Amino acid sequence: MRCMLIDDDIPTVEVLRDMLDWHKLGIVQVVTAHNIQDAKSGFESGVPDLIICDIEMPRGSGLEMIQWVRDNRYDCAFIFFTCHESFEFASTAISYNADSYVVKPFDQQKLEAVLLKAVETIKQKRLLGEYSRLGEAWLKNKDLVEKSFWRDVLFAIIPPRPDLIQVEIRKRELSLAADGRYVLFLVSVTKTEIETEWEDSTFQYALSNLSSEALFKRPNHDRVMAYQTDDHYYHAVILDGDADPDSLKADGERLIRLCRQYLKCVATCYISEEMAISKLANAKTELERLDESNLIFRGTLHFRKDAFRYDTNDPYMLDIDLFTTLFVQKENVQIVNRLKKELEALANQNKLDPQTLYSIRQDFHQVVYALLARNNIQAHRLFEEEVAKRLFQKSDNSVFDFMKWAHFITEKTIATIDETRQSEGVVERVKRFIHENYNRDLNRDDVAATVFLTPDYLAKTFKSETGRTIKEYLNEYRIKVAKRMLVESTASIGYIAMDTGFDSISYFSTVFKKVTGETPNAYREKHS
Repeated sequence: MRCMLIDDDIPTVEVLRDMLDWHKLGIVQVVTAHNIQDAKSGFESGVPDLIICDIEMPRGSGLEMIQWVRDNRYDCAFIFFTCHESFEFASTAISYNADSYVVKPFDQQKLEAVLLKAVETIKQKRLLGEYSRLGEAWLKNKDLVEKSFWRDVLFAIIPPRPDLIQVEIRKRELSLAADGRYVLFLVSVTKTEIETEWEDSTFQYALSNLSSEALFKRPNHDRVMAYQTDDHYYHAVILDGDADPDSLKADGERLIRLCRQYLKCVATCYISEEMAISKLANAKTELERLDESNLIFRGTLHFRKDAFRYDTNDPYMLDIDLFTTLFVQKENVQIVNRLKKELEALANQNKLDPQTLYSIRQDFHQVVYALLARNNIQAHRLFEEEVAKRLFQKSDNSVFDFMKWAHFITEKTIATIDETRQSEGVVERVKRFIHENYNRDLNRDDVAATVFLTPDYLAKTFKSETGRTIKEYLNEYRIKVAKRMLVESTASIGYIAMDTGFDSISYFSTVFKKVTGETPNAYREKHS
C-alpha cells in the first residue's frame, strides 16, 4: 500500500514518517506533501491508498483535500489530525467519509491502532470491489459477503452507526433491513472444558456446524461466526429479533446436549435482548464479559436480562489456621479435598463470584508463602517454571482451573519443604551442583537458588554439615581438578586457572598453595 502525509509543518511530517513501522502496517511506500497543491500533483505518480492529513493549513485545508479526492472518485482512506478538537471539523470530515480523526500531540499506540483499522477497512473495501467485479461469481459467494458483513458488524470494523451500516448494506447488495431487530446468541467453550484433544481449526469447524444445525436446521449458515481467545472458543450467531424466546431456549439447550454428546465438551450459551444492528458489537462485548464472570453456571443457557446474581452479603474468608495445619501435617489429599468442598458449598449457596474466588486464591497464597518463608524457601524460585505460571494465570477462569492450580501448588510446596528439611540431602545436592558447574563464575546466591533456599540459611546448613563454607568447598574442588590437569596434561598454568573457574593466575596460585602447600609449578614438577 501507498501512504501520503500532508502537513505544512515539515518537522511534524518527518516525525510522523519516522516514528512508525510502516512495513508492519502493510504500507511499503510513504510520500509527503506540505500543501494541498503539492498533494494533488502527487496523485500523478500514483494514487495513494491512505492519506494522513492536517485539517488546518494556510494554503488549503484538509477538508478541501478530502472534498477534491471524493469529487474525483479516488478510492483513498482518510485520517485527519489537528492541534485541537473541533466538532465542526469532525462532523464535516465524517460527512466526506473520513476514516478517523486524531488530535495532536500524537500517541504512537493510538495512532498505530487507527492506522491498522484504516488498513483493515481498505482491505475490506477491496474485497468488496473484487466481489463486484466478479459478477455471477459474486452471486455464488453471496453467503460469504453476508458473513463478512456480520463479522464486520460484530467486531466494529463497520462503525456502529445506523447510517454507515445502511451504506455497507447497500454497497454489498444485501437483502437486510438496516432498521431491523436482531438477537445475538453467543456459544462459549473454555479450552479446559474439552475432554479430548482437538486442533483449533477442527474444533471450531465442528462446533460451527453443530451450532448452525441446532439454530438454523442446516450446516454452515452465514450468520454463525467463529473466533477464539487464549482460553475460549466462541461462536457468535445472529438471529432474527422475532424469534420466540422459548424456542431459542429449547434450541440452545439442545445445542448444549449435542456438544456433550458429540464434541465431549461443556458449552455455555448466552442470549441478548432484541436490538438494532448498530448495538450488536456492544452486545458481543457484554456477553463475553458475562461469560468471564461465570464460574459456577457453566454448561447452561442464560438470557442477558437475567444476569447472574450472587449472594455475597457475607464476605467469605478461608480458614488460614486450618490449612496451615494441614500443610504442616503434609496432608496433600485433605488440603485439595477440603478446598474443593469449600468451593462447592459456596457454589451451592450461590456465593462463589469472581471476587470471592480471587480472595480465596489470595488467602491460599498467604498460607503457602508464609510456610515457605518459615522454611527459608524462596517462593519466586520455586514457582518460576512455565507450568506454574500458566496454571496461575488461568486459575481465575473457572473452578476447574482453580483446582488444577491449587493441586499443583500444594504438591510442589509440600514436596519441597519435605526435601529441604532433610539437610543432608540438600548439602549433597549442593555438592553435586558444584561438581557440575565448578568452572563457572559461581557465587553463593547461584548455589542457593538451585535448592530454593535463602543464601544465609544454606550457608549455615552447609557449614554445619561440612565444617566448610560454600566458597571453601568450591575452591577445594577446583584445586582437586587442577591437580589432575597439572599432572595429566601439558596445559599452561594460566589455561588451567581459567578452565577451573579462577578469574586470575595470581588468585589461582594463592588458593592452590593454601590448599596443597605448594605452588602449581612445584606440584607439577614433583608429581609429573
